[in-house]
Amino acid sequence: MKNSVQLITYVDRLSGGGFPELRALLDGRLQGLFGGVHALPFFNPIDGADAGFDPTDHTIVDPRLGNWDDVRGLAASVEIMADLIVNHVSAQSSWFQDFITKGPESEFADMFMTFGKVFPRGASEQDLLNIYRPRPGLPFSKATLADGRQRMLWTTFTPQQIDIDVHSAHGALYLETILDRFAEANVTAIRLDAAGYAIKKAGTSCFMIDETYAFLAKLAEKARDRGMEVLVEIHSYYRDQIEIARKVDRVYDFALPPLILHSLFTGDATALARWLEISPHNAITVLDTHDGIGVI
Repeated sequence: MKNSVQLITYVDRLSGGGFPELRALLDGRLQGLFGGVHALPFFNPIDGADAGFDPTDHTIVDPRLGNWDDVRGLAASVEIMADLIVNHVSAQSSWFQDFITKGPESEFADMFMTFGKVFPRGASEQDLLNIYRPRPGLPFSKATLADGRQRMLWTTFTPQQIDIDVHSAHGALYLETILDRFAEANVTAIRLDAAGYAIKKAGTSCFMIDETYAFLAKLAEKARDRGMEVLVEIHSYYRDQIEIARKVDRVYDFALPPLILHSLFTGDATALARWLEISPHNAITVLDTHDGIGVI
């Protein structure tokens, strides 16, 4: 990744079109302004339940934006970062729908994280209280199979985003298939979205635990073997962010935007200066994101 200004955008919101139109804009009026583009989820579909972060198929470009040849075309003009949505897949995906239809007999049954996989003997009140979730309530949703049986599934974000068992055969294959498709399209960097929630273990917070770091290290190695840099997106308290940065390749500097605003509004840069003294050196400078400016 070049040490220069990076553009983060949904493909159609800046250009008014798809990948060809975005490339024309960056080769035209905006030529030379950006060292790279983080193209926010452009997978099928871009207008799901969570603005593209719930793809039905992570390996297909939404045809309204183009195809993988168009992604490769943009990569000829500017470096591209793409999201690898690690934690979940859409409830409308063919894999999950096959599971709903066939239940345990589905060849994809192992792909999804169930309550029982983590708590085979049940969970205590404290087990449930330990779980960290970025939403109110518990990270579970009830699913009714075609034959009437019910299963309790992990849904860290919404009931429309079904958590993947990343250690299962189909879960691991799913992630590697995405990496292969990115590499073929000359994507040079990936952002691991929601990666902090990927590993679930009874008795823990199920967020950035030791096993999560081990998983991320292996996934990052697979990405680097395909010629891609890895950025881990973790929204956390600044002290946690410093610790996380020591264990991964790159993180975002999410503390910077509110500190800059604080300095501008108060006329006092003391807090900003202090942060610059202790902030991770492998952090990517952030002034704004598609999620807005978070304050923890």
